[in-house]
Amino acid sequence: MKLQKYWYLGFLGLIGIYHLPALMVTFQGDGSWWGMTNALWFLWFANFIPERRNPDNT
Repeated sequence: MKLQKYWYLGFLGLIGIYHLPALMVTFQGDGSWWGMTNALWFLWFANFIPERRNPDNT
């Protein structure tokens, strides 16, 4: 396994932790549904998922 080319962008997903209280308020029914767009910050964590090596190139 090897890291993705832009693995360092996964740190941007940490911004999503800052917006987590706004997401919780949205699910409780008190917040705006636009607050759900803050969950998109967590998609940056996908850059931490290692890539699978090609089995032919061992």
